[in-house]
Amino acid sequence: MTGRGLVNLRDVGGLPLLGKGATAHGILYRGDAPYPGDSVIPEIALWPPKSVIDLRGARERARFAYEWPVGTSVHHVPLSAAAAPDAQPSDLPVVYARMIDRGSSWVGELLDLVTQPEGPVLLHCTAGKDRTGVAVAVLLLAAGVRPEAVVDDYARTERTLPDLMARWFDVGVRTAKSPPLPEQYMHAPSSAIEPIVERITATRGGPAQWMLDHGADPVLLDMWRTRLHGVPVPALIQRADGA
Repeated sequence: MTGRGLVNLRDVGGLPLLGKGATAHGILYRGDAPYPGDSVIPEIALWPPKSVIDLRGARERARFAYEWPVGTSVHHVPLSAAAAPDAQPSDLPVVYARMIDRGSSWVGELLDLVTQPEGPVLLHCTAGKDRTGVAVAVLLLAAGVRPEAVVDDYARTERTLPDLMARWFDVGVRTAKSPPLPEQYMHAPSSAIEPIVERITATRGGPAQWMLDHGADPVLLDMWRTRLHGVPVPALIQRADGA
């Protein structure tokens, strides 16, 4: 390769909201992991992100430590070791359901982090598919994104997976001696995320109430919805202050 960089990166702006309108651009990015030596600058309007939320475990992070530029803050919120590329294989919906079952251990912290910076936030794991897929689905649903759009956004990862596998071999995440990944881990079918979307939307009071039931601060939840809906930062701050 003449250069390398993130291959499963996208801005979740432009997704349709319930009622009317769409999510704002430049607020939340989702992606795979960066690696030392990355040289390709993403074709995305605002880069680098103001804040990065890394959902990987400590061992994954330490193996290929990436140094973000000054001005980008990095936060670690390990989500599920069962979703790491070298984990014991398990049915994807089962892995995702376990993340949701343990939502009280990460929902509050995640919501706090996505409402802090004025610039874009990048949420990533190793592939940008499983842990990132569940966390992004929760955030989008809580902000009022149409459930079918959340499913479609998750499934968009499918087209990037061949490039992702090539990238892993390029940087050394996988080698010729690595055991083969379970077939399901190299796909992003709608059927994997649909049970999670249905479960959260079926909560009495909807996805926002699901967040509150799992430790979300109601003020931060309101800030998150406002921010992803594209309300300017000064207005967002006034709302948080109660003005």
